[in-house]
Amino acid sequence: MRQLQKVRQYQRLYQHYGAEPKPTTIAEVAEVALCSERHARTLLRQLGDSGWLSWNAQPGRGHRATLHCMATTSELSAPLMRACLEKGDYQSALQLADGDPASLHHIIAPFLGGKWLKHQPTLRIPWYRPLTSLQPALQRRRAEQHIICAVHAGLTRYAPGHPQPVPDLAHHWDVSDDTRCWRFYLRSGAHWHNGQAISDEDILSALQQALADPARNVGLKHVSHASLSAPWCLEIRLNAPDAMLAHRFAHHACRLPHPQQLNIGAGPFAIAHHHSHYLRLERQPWYFAAHPLLHAIEFWRTQTEAQKPAWITVGKGHNAQEAASSTSGGFAWLMMNAHLAQPLAAWLRQEIQAINHHVGHRDDVDTRTEILPGLTAPSFPHAAEAPLPAALSLVCYHTPVLCDIARTLQARLKKRGCELTVSFKDREAWHATGALVEADLLLGDYLSGEFPVFALAEWFTHEPAWATALGESVWQKEKQRLMGYGESEESLNRLLPAFFGNLLESGACTPLFHYRYRINAMENVQGIVLTAAGWLDFTRAWLPPAQERTTSAS
Repeated sequence: MRQLQKVRQYQRLYQHYGAEPKPTTIAEVAEVALCSERHARTLLRQLGDSGWLSWNAQPGRGHRATLHCMATTSELSAPLMRACLEKGDYQSALQLADGDPASLHHIIAPFLGGKWLKHQPTLRIPWYRPLTSLQPALQRRRAEQHIICAVHAGLTRYAPGHPQPVPDLAHHWDVSDDTRCWRFYLRSGAHWHNGQAISDEDILSALQQALADPARNVGLKHVSHASLSAPWCLEIRLNAPDAMLAHRFAHHACRLPHPQQLNIGAGPFAIAHHHSHYLRLERQPWYFAAHPLLHAIEFWRTQTEAQKPAWITVGKGHNAQEAASSTSGGFAWLMMNAHLAQPLAAWLRQEIQAINHHVGHRDDVDTRTEILPGLTAPSFPHAAEAPLPAALSLVCYHTPVLCDIARTLQARLKKRGCELTVSFKDREAWHATGALVEADLLLGDYLSGEFPVFALAEWFTHEPAWATALGESVWQKEKQRLMGYGESEESLNRLLPAFFGNLLESGACTPLFHYRYRINAMENVQGIVLTAAGWLDFTRAWLPPAQERTTSAS
């Protein structure tokens, strides 16, 4: 740490004085190095002994000395950055890089992937943006959603490859014949990440917080009452029949943090450190189910943007495994404001579909959209060019492909005399109140789940863009109709395809492309299993031994 501080102080001197000899005073050096004059003299002596600079003082009071910085900051910081990275101290390495992850990109690769650190398996994943809040909410992005499910337990959860929810904090549940009363039998003996035992009152309190939170309760508005009908028995009464409640509780927004400490959960991994450029998750020793095989997972921010956010690279080595890949059940989409004139809306849809056709050459998207098995995007008749207004507005979810489509449309409309104002939003800004109401055009994406039919129904319930595309009153009416399909899983499977087919035929939503999810893994990361959202299942990944253990015959 002393060496790190010394380098940081030298960096300040170098940035101020440069590489040429400069006249200065000890008082000025102290001000630049953010220290006292006494310490500045000690610092100059130490830096001079190291050969980093020369300090030639002139005799006589008030005479200026000459300071010459002889080593570049990169020459000094690179070896120390490597030493910090070798120890796993990403934060100190980032300080040496002046907080710029891009400055570390050229040296960080050997330290990523699967590593055995102090005899514990650790997976380091390079990431391209800050990871925001890890508290459950609808507006979380794809990576945050996955991490939330690793940190926080819920009453139920999904397991990769299983369309039905499996037990989590509830080990069993049953439902009345009219599906209006559910009983969840809670797991005793579980613990929060801080070691505190989880009580049934904790679970009830955490659930009541979710039911009262507008960022989490959109699919649970029909819950009329939640109580403990007996010790460790949570009873939930509904205003309307719902056979899908166990599925709703498996949603990432319905995970249950500690009621007083929202960053503390009960899932397989606990948050050990969370900063804008660095996240470390550690295996939770009190986890009630099968323990993960990895001890820790770290996210290191190594760049400022990603051209293929649906692709993730983990591991290191010379021999890449065959990439684990899948095509997303979700899709990117276009919606238009219900108030747009129909001829204009039809021509704009045609123009955007033509632009979308050109993104098909990318290897991370598939423009052959199939919403559900047998339900594909309809073909519309050719639309004649419609008169354009002087200005239009578009709100675009901030991903590289959608941003490219938005900018291309902006350039095309400008040639026709129409100024398209584009607002790029992340998922949190997208869900802000009123963020989409005035937009003429919307480009967004939908993330599917393990049970595609139910996930599509949930998306219609949660996605605020539908209020713009249909009108608020129509959207609320259609949500009520869709809720009625949940009286049984059979009715949902039977009725939902026609429900969405009508929406697509009306032009309210136009699917554009699916993402091709891909995890590129090297030979030292095993057990790669993809979730429906294209992420690595953290609980099943493992590392082979660092080296063969040798034994001698006695």
